[in-house]
Amino acid sequence: MRQQTRNYILCIMLLALCACERDTSGPVAKDNTPPGPLSGITVENLHGAARIGYTLPADQDLLYVKARYTTPEGEVRETKVSRYNRSLVVEGFGDTSTYTVTLSVVDQSENLSSSTDVQVRPLSPPAWQVRNSIEVAPDFGGINVKYTNTGEANLAIVVLANDSLGEFSPIETSYTNLKTGDFSARNMPAIPTRFGVYVRDRWNNRSDTMIVQLTPLFEALLDRTKMKGVILPTDEPFYAGNEIERLFDGSTTSGAYHSTETARMPQWFTYDMGVTAQISRLVWFMRPGYYYTLHNPKVVEIWGSANPNPNGSFDASWILLAKATQTKPSGLPEGQLSQADTEAALAGFTVKFPLNSPRVRYIRFKTLQNWSGGSYVNFYEIKMWGDTR
Repeated sequence: MRQQTRNYILCIMLLALCACERDTSGPVAKDNTPPGPLSGITVENLHGAARIGYTLPADQDLLYVKARYTTPEGEVRETKVSRYNRSLVVEGFGDTSTYTVTLSVVDQSENLSSSTDVQVRPLSPPAWQVRNSIEVAPDFGGINVKYTNTGEANLAIVVLANDSLGEFSPIETSYTNLKTGDFSARNMPAIPTRFGVYVRDRWNNRSDTMIVQLTPLFEALLDRTKMKGVILPTDEPFYAGNEIERLFDGSTTSGAYHSTETARMPQWFTYDMGVTAQISRLVWFMRPGYYYTLHNPKVVEIWGSANPNPNGSFDASWILLAKATQTKPSGLPEGQLSQADTEAALAGFTVKFPLNSPRVRYIRFKTLQNWSGGSYVNFYEIKMWGDTR
């Protein structure tokens, strides 16, 4: 009985101790004493940014270090890093001018140290680096823009042309952080056209605008109603109701092509465009609800022929027009989609053809790999552009 009483008293004491404990995550006591200033300041100028190193004061209740600078437009930008850092990066500079950055230390009582001013002079901003690398050339239905982005900065490359009201305004914007890349602005007539190209960063800093006059190469959307499947030996079978013609029904949300589940990789199907043309581009649309997954094509070859061998072989009557690998803009794992992923899927995946591609009438769509590594192919629509003249 005495032992039970002792245990009971011990439990009561432990509970009382727990109740008396207070949250120690905040400061033990507030004070009005500001921390000392930073010392040992060093500056490393970077492209569009600067790295500032420092030595912290000896105060024990430091919370973070703050850096502030003002843009030429009067906007105050601020960077904060925790007390565990020994340097910080200020970024977003749009030129190579000299800027004053004000540094200070804040403690757990929100006391602010005396400020320390340091001069930085950023190197050429990434937007300007990319702008200076840009090369443009005529493309089917528009202009092609090639660029180099060595620092893999997050940038927008904007193409301008006159709109229907005669205003010189954006017609295409490509968002990128790739080291190298190219894209095309299209749907322009084959007449001399004034284009502009500039680069913008996420702080809305802009390069100057490259102005060029180019004549887009002629292309037109081919008539889908003339397109029909052609069944050749070696072509992959498909399910009833999921014929090749489903790819030309004009809908990207209903009516799918679907090869049988006994199919193998690689596999292909053949269709007649109904006209002979120099093909400029092909766009395919994935199955809605299954973007970048399951049996949508991922790695493909597009073959063309003016008069294919009826035995279904890939002999000299066929020529490889293009090979393409679809990529997911965000790089997120399967099943996860960013807004950029969804927008790219809705726009369709574009396969571009060389400017010197031969004129063909028949197309063979060969899938080397789908998104989930399975054995069959399932997607919704194909659109094609070219010159039938």
